[in-house]
Amino acid sequence: MITMDFETYVNSEVPAAERAEILAGILRDEDAAGIEYAVVMPNPTTHPNNRALYETVHGERRVVACCQVNPNDPTAADDVEEALTTLGMRCLKIMPTIYNLDLHGPLTKALMDKALGAGAVVNIHSGGELSHPLRIGAVARRYPDLSIIMDHMGYREWGHDAVAVALECPNVYLGTTIASFETSSIVGAIEVLGPERVIYGSNAPALWSDLAVQSIRRAKLGREAEDLVLGGNLARLFGMG
Repeated sequence: MITMDFETYVNSEVPAAERAEILAGILRDEDAAGIEYAVVMPNPTTHPNNRALYETVHGERRVVACCQVNPNDPTAADDVEEALTTLGMRCLKIMPTIYNLDLHGPLTKALMDKALGAGAVVNIHSGGELSHPLRIGAVARRYPDLSIIMDHMGYREWGHDAVAVALECPNVYLGTTIASFETSSIVGAIEVLGPERVIYGSNAPALWSDLAVQSIRRAKLGREAEDLVLGGNLARLFGMG
């Protein structure tokens, strides 16, 4: 069974040695959780540095690199293209709330078009207002050939909307970040969507992967569902198994 975590962060603006220590800490936490692979992305700072992230994770077999940009930067779309092609990253993170981004606007379209061209997986933060699940659903309908992970699965006030979006949009997957600590939301999503549409993420190093995994295991989803949630679904999206 492949085990994977779809969301961890390294601060791309600190010196290389500090970045390396953050990554080492994430992998130690994943070891404690029984998770083999981690998707790693830059923190959502004013100017995330994807090249610095690449330098930190390059050659680490357990890492799948994910890019992030400030969509308001004039070079944002070009930076995404470089990250997904030249640097070989396989995922794009979009944070509407942090960057005051209109998911229905041209800046989002520019990023999504780059992800579509590169065949990348897109991870979109969910919550209220700018990042409401229904707004993510509208994006997903415009890009049916892109796999979209809805970070936090609308947790917690908008969880029902997140499930409704995933039910309508087969390219939307619900990510368990934060929601894993109240597993009734995960159980409820699986009851409606099946375990094939829920993907494990920790949000490390802000949260502990081992505690998040233990919380999911204690929900007693059954071995087959656990295997899918804790890595099988994400591995399929990345063509790893």
